[in-house]
Amino acid sequence: MANIKDMFMTIDTSDDFSDENAVEVFADSVSQALELAARDLGIDVSLLDYQIIEKGTRGFLGIGRIPYRVLVTPIAGKAEHEELAALEQKLSREHAPGVKIDVDGTFKVRVIRSGIWLTVGPAKGKGRKITLEEVNNKLYSMKITPSDPGRVEKEVEKATGKPAKIGSWTADPQCDGDMSLEMTEDEMKVFAHFTPPRYAGKHMEYDDIIGALRKAGVKTGIKEKDIKDYLEEMDYTRPLLAAEGVRAKNGKDAQIEYKVRVDTKGVNFEEDESGKVDFRNLELLENVVVGQLLAVKIPAEQGVPGRTVTNRVIPARSGKDVKIQHGKGTILSEDGTELTAEINGQVTYKVGRISVEPVYVVNGDVSLETGNIVFLGSVIIAGSVQDNFEVKAAGNIEVRGTVQKAFLEAEGDIIVFQGITGREEAKIESTGGSVFAKFIQNAIVFAEGDVIVPEGVMHSRVDAGGRVCSNGKRARIVGGVVRAGDEVNARFLGADVSTKTEFRVGVHPKVLQQLADLTGLKSKIEEEQVQLKLNLRTMETQKRNAGNRLPAEKEKLLKDLQARNAKLNERMEEIKGELEEVNSYISMIEHKGKVCAERTAFPGVEIFIKDKSFILKDPYNHVKFALQGDQIRISEYEPPAGVDGRMIIQRRRR
Repeated sequence: MANIKDMFMTIDTSDDFSDENAVEVFADSVSQALELAARDLGIDVSLLDYQIIEKGTRGFLGIGRIPYRVLVTPIAGKAEHEELAALEQKLSREHAPGVKIDVDGTFKVRVIRSGIWLTVGPAKGKGRKITLEEVNNKLYSMKITPSDPGRVEKEVEKATGKPAKIGSWTADPQCDGDMSLEMTEDEMKVFAHFTPPRYAGKHMEYDDIIGALRKAGVKTGIKEKDIKDYLEEMDYTRPLLAAEGVRAKNGKDAQIEYKVRVDTKGVNFEEDESGKVDFRNLELLENVVVGQLLAVKIPAEQGVPGRTVTNRVIPARSGKDVKIQHGKGTILSEDGTELTAEINGQVTYKVGRISVEPVYVVNGDVSLETGNIVFLGSVIIAGSVQDNFEVKAAGNIEVRGTVQKAFLEAEGDIIVFQGITGREEAKIESTGGSVFAKFIQNAIVFAEGDVIVPEGVMHSRVDAGGRVCSNGKRARIVGGVVRAGDEVNARFLGADVSTKTEFRVGVHPKVLQQLADLTGLKSKIEEEQVQLKLNLRTMETQKRNAGNRLPAEKEKLLKDLQARNAKLNERMEEIKGELEEVNSYISMIEHKGKVCAERTAFPGVEIFIKDKSFILKDPYNHVKFALQGDQIRISEYEPPAGVDGRMIIQRRRR
């Protein structure tokens, strides 16, 4: 059975929607729900849209405060991150497991001060081995006579890949290798150019190169490993970069990293699955909440001095500092490195300065040029809201023109200077304030507070937690349904042609909607139960006539019908319990609520005060209908407090 809080469910009749990225949030306000959802989804508040599943209340006739139940979903949703393809492993065949590699054997002869050294590398797989003849031919061409020919034969046979001494070196300047050094003009690099040895001439050694570098004035940056590797390769066709200095590194200038969108020149049009572009959702606004990070300063870097190979210092420039330029609605940290929002609102960026404005102004119509508007503050629209566009605000919404077949939702007041022409599809909803409009025609309007309409309400559904007042010179409420928690007060109620107009007062519209929904659901279940019982009776009769045996398909159908019947019975008991609780609550609340006509209440008007009704069959002038005891009584007209026929505009921006 539902509890009392269930009576405050939303009166919104739009279809539920779901999104795999959506989150359902319980909060004290829509803006708080968006803040919580933003943290949960890990995206900016500006990229969120919402649907109020269950509206909260600040407390009604002693009933406790009820949180909002809000379904929040990304507008554009987040950017989808495709998984990176597995990195291609560029492994050589020799590292591939289980693969046999055929590599020929190798050998080299190196002559240095310590002697003549032979290194024979082994063959792999089916590779060709080095022969003694090949080594001897090489030694012969180099004019080398080994001191121990047997050692040469043994090294070829073993092929260990390790150097073995096969003779002594004899100095011969005409055959020994040589080297020259080349230093660049900026003293940042030193190249070594080699002349390879001839015959049994000596190769250059590591100490030879280091000594030559020192003698040339090279003090730092010597590339020791590169020198050793170069000498080991014995490939003198290319020069060796023997030493290299360290270039100076200038420091980067300080940068401002903006955490919100400051460039509104480019607009991204997103296509749906069918390739259509929704031009109403341009996302031109950047909304932020209190405490949200707006910008971060990346400090300037210190320069790192360079050094030439001769150890001469090269100075470096340090980066330039910049400051975060902040405007109103923002807070700069003491160290000047972080800028946060001081208020909920819209981010503006002008002349390098970032600010947060609590009011967003549309200098014209809400149309394809602006797209839908979702703003965590108040919105002022200089023009009108055109068909099929939405405006949602955490503060007030003020429209200087008209509202056409559109949707407006605000936590504060909604003010429409030129009226609402809804063509039966407009929906205006103030979840925490009042609605003020010049007139309302063919629209759905809800306000937690009052609905004030100086020129009349025509063929609309209007709900107000407080009052619905229409007391201008031409004010008239005719057609449709008007529900108010406290009072309906107008110059004329209905029309002289007996147009059916329904007024319900004394009970909060949310409770009335809960009652209507439960009653409607009860009727639907009863209708289904009637048909279900007929089908069950038919199937059970067939089963008895068939000797309590039915084909498998019909047996399954019978069980499904029985299960559905049991489920409907269970749901019906729940609905009856909820209806009993709602009706009990309605009868428990204090006697209040009145319907007043300053001039005339016409036939065709139906008045409901709590659970009592009064159908007008004759016109009544200057009257008030109120509940006294168990009856609706008629007395002298009572004007609404604070309403004198003019449009009351209270600009309570949040």
